[in-house]
Formats: sequence, C-alpha cells, structure tokens
Amino acid sequence: MTSRLPLLALVLALPFSACESTPDEPTVEDTVVVETVDPMPVDTMAAPATDVTAAGTVEAVQAAGGLTSLPGEAAIGNIDGWIAQLDGNPDFAPVVEDLQLLRGQLQESPIDGAAVGATLQRLGEATSAAAGDDASLQTLGSALTEGGNALTGGAM
Repeated sequence: MTSRLPLLALVLALPFSACESTPDEPTVEDTVVVETVDPMPVDTMAAPATDVTAAGTVEAVQAAGGLTSLPGEAAIGNIDGWIAQLDGNPDFAPVVEDLQLLRGQLQESPIDGAAVGATLQRLGEATSAAAGDDASLQTLGSALTEGGNALTGGAM
C-alpha cells in the first residue's frame, strides 16, 4: 500500500497543477472537446466470431426461433468462427470441410435446401459424437441434426 502513495499523491496533484497557467498557454476554457460517435456500430451477429462456443451458438439459434430461421450473415459469421477454432486440428478436419461446404451452400442463390440439410445432418452427427458429457455440444448436435432433418424431410 505504501508503494501506491506516491502515485496517489501525483494523481491528486495533477488537477491542481493543471489550473496553473501562464498567459501564453491555452486554458481549460480554450480547449474544445469533440466526442466522436461511430455512425456504423459493429454488428456482432454478422461479424465473424473467432471465440465461438456451443452455448453461444445454441443461444443464437434459439433467439432466432430455430436453426433455419438464423439470418444468413449471422450463420456465416458463426460458421467462420467455428472454422477458425477447429482448423488445423486433424481430428476435426472432416467437420471443417463440412463447415466450409455449408458456408458455400448458404451463399448460393438459390440455396439448395436439401444439400444444406444433408450437410447439417452430418455436422449434427459429428457434433453429437464429439459431445461426450458436454450438454451444450449435445444440444448443438441435436439442433444441427433437427435443422438438417427439417430441410431434407428426415432423409439422409
């Protein structure tokens, strides 16, 4: 605590020393403070998330009203985050390939629902298989599989 006292004394003295000015120096009254506001705030749903979590992905899906209701930009941002997180791990190479495929499928016009559904089913199965006791991963795996089933009519 005693090592912080000189720092505290300096901090307390700064406001008083700022009041002392010579006629040649601008005073506080002469200074104009301009506050800038970013007119385009960052859309966190559309920005790629590099630290994605199963719980965060499930939350986004639930907030959207289901996997197939998730806005395209949000889905692609989330996919990019998962790719960044899993890329380079040989155990997840097939998952990364399916995520890259899904990303491309979601950018097609028109989107092939059956193809997206099949990819979601594979991702759901892989996620469920890797989930172990992780409830969030289990939920995510189920959501992916259910979304895939909805798009394919349940066929694999």
